[in-house]
Amino acid sequence: MKKITFLITVYNECLTVKDAIQEILSLKYENKEIIIIDNASIDGSQEIIKQFKNINLVLREKNLGYGSTVMEGLNLATGDYLYVHNSDLEYDPLNAIEMLMLAERENLDVVFGSRLKKRYELIKNLKSNPAFLATYLTTFLINVLYKKKFTDIIGSKLYKTDKIKKVKADFLHEGFDFGFVSRLCKEKYNIGEIFVNYKPRENFSDKKIKWYHMFVALFAIFKVKIL
Repeated sequence: MKKITFLITVYNECLTVKDAIQEILSLKYENKEIIIIDNASIDGSQEIIKQFKNINLVLREKNLGYGSTVMEGLNLATGDYLYVHNSDLEYDPLNAIEMLMLAERENLDVVFGSRLKKRYELIKNLKSNPAFLATYLTTFLINVLYKKKFTDIIGSKLYKTDKIKKVKADFLHEGFDFGFVSRLCKEKYNIGEIFVNYKPRENFSDKKIKWYHMFVALFAIFKVKIL
């Protein structure tokens, strides 16, 4: 049984972080470790995290960016794979096991968890929040630039730890995911994709990524492609 490192990323998620940690603790997968990295939360999230014992905790005093959290998680991980579990409860961590099985079966370095199963859901999501436009545009752009057929490059991620920790992170803040995906494609890592269970926040205004970050995303993708 391959070991999975669950990286729980936290930034001002006091309402959901406890449940996010409990999700992983209760997950029926024996060979796992948990790393929690808090990016200098100021809403009380760190006080909640401190209640959990025998877990690798990193409590930052300064926000170094979501990308730096993922990269530090990769460096700290002892698992064969690292699953990024954001603490907003939008993704079902059970899907990490399915992603692992796919990675092992097809010898993949990365597995994307797509939220977009059917075409009508794209229209529904756009109507509910225009910020989803960034998902469609950036996924389309990655597909065109690298001849891929992804449906969602912004969803959940499972990384093969030893290989992906060596990949350069061109951006550490809002542009991280987009630049990192572009880097993975440019350097021809083996990437697969499955559909995952996804429950969006009821209040989209709580999301850290806003619609205007789409321009940062486009810049990140083109910069990695060109340079």
